[in-house]
Amino acid sequence: MSLYACLHPLIRMAAYALYHVAGGYQVCGTEHIPRYGPALVACNHISLADPVAMLGASPRALHYMAAQELHDLPILGPAIRFMQAFPVRRGQQDPEAVARCRALLRDGQAVVIFPEGRCSPDGHLGPFFPGVATLALREGCPVVPAVVQGTDRFLPLGARMLRCRPKTMRFGAPLDLGRLQAGVPVRQQVDQALSRLRQAMLDLGATPRTPEVSYQGSGRRFQTRS
Repeated sequence: MSLYACLHPLIRMAAYALYHVAGGYQVCGTEHIPRYGPALVACNHISLADPVAMLGASPRALHYMAAQELHDLPILGPAIRFMQAFPVRRGQQDPEAVARCRALLRDGQAVVIFPEGRCSPDGHLGPFFPGVATLALREGCPVVPAVVQGTDRFLPLGARMLRCRPKTMRFGAPLDLGRLQAGVPVRQQVDQALSRLRQAMLDLGATPRTPEVSYQGSGRRFQTRS
């Protein structure tokens, strides 16, 4: 067990207390996060404050995919690595990040992924990259949908100071997306899985975008192989 995992209960309380004092923080559905075994937690992304919101909410120590450029920062980089984040190159295929994620899942860990790949500029649920569905189908692990609200007003994009605003984090029941089936096009199975995940996040209160789309048709970030 890592040092962070040992300290997670204390770090979680500190993160929750910070968010609660700074405008209020409500967390719902934590019983849906499996306490043991592999899982993916898929959350919308509206602010750089979202990972700390997840940290303050989850009863389980999680691993995070975080953009490579964040790991390169002198203070933030070591901090997020301590909190079990690993780098991913945005907007391009990253087999190393995929391999790291699959290894964590096979080791029984839970990993947070933001399927949109980056912060939404207007708070609406953007198109998904197919990676979260591909990983879930290849590893046969559950996907826990999560929706954060209010962090875009708590720490707007480009802001340097926190603002006292109410925030919420909701977790939904885990989705069993099954495994990849022989004889069925992979793209079809991925699209169906993404559609289920997207609807689950909309049901939790994510703000829809019109027209609704379920995946990024180009510039895929993940490409996995059996």
